Amino acid sequence: MKNTKYFLVGMPASGKSTLGKHVARQLGLNFIDLDKVIVENEGEAITDIFKTKGEDYFRELERKYLLKLISRNDGYILATGGGAPCFFDNINQMNKNGITIFLNISVDDLFSKLSKKGTQKRPLLKEFSREGLYLELEKKLNDRMKFYEQSKICLDQNLDDINSRVNQVIFAIKTLKE
Repeated sequence: MKNTKYFLVGMPASGKSTLGKHVARQLGLNFIDLDKVIVENEGEAITDIFKTKGEDYFRELERKYLLKLISRNDGYILATGGGAPCFFDNINQMNKNGITIFLNISVDDLFSKLSKKGTQKRPLLKEFSREGLYLELEKKLNDRMKFYEQSKICLDQNLDDINSRVNQVIFAIKTLKE
């Protein structure tokens, strides 16, 4: 388990980063957030990259840093961006080099969380009205599901209790390893 790479995938606001930190701590692994790696290396916020250079450029960066992380020899928990598995052959690369875990959160839960927290740091969601946000989340989830469902572990979750979510992920990992 110490050298295994775990990739958390799912929609924006599904809790990949928050959950990943907890799971990594309990499993004694490093936690990495792909978006933070991009920001640290590029010296620019994700929203600014989208605004100045566009989504295609961002997806190229995302791929570059994902492959760089995959080439490392250590194990870790990696929170990917919501779109990362859906471009190039990223989901195949992750599946080939580690264990992908899809955190499947309902559109209702995602909408509720984003309505409270806001979407300003989410470049593909920040321009929508309240009603438009719900429809966009629904559309994105439908479009991305074919990639997410290729994950080795698919977990239906809700956003209520972080501890039960962490335990569910750890149980799934340990069950898969046996």
